Amino acid sequence: MCEFTVKLGGEVIAEDVLYLEVTEDGIVLRDVMGEEQMIEGARVKRIDMDEHVVELER
Repeated sequence: MCEFTVKLGGEVIAEDVLYLEVTEDGIVLRDVMGEEQMIEGARVKRIDMDEHVVELER
């Protein structure tokens, strides 16, 4: 599979993420274990598929 790491402000906030959804409230992440977390007020800054990293910002 192709999991990615999510960073916010340069800090890793989630690993092994398979699902990302942009909502009105922020970003919803779901990892390989099916656990979800909401990052309120965040938006996608950069996606680097070569490095498997998604960077968020507020």
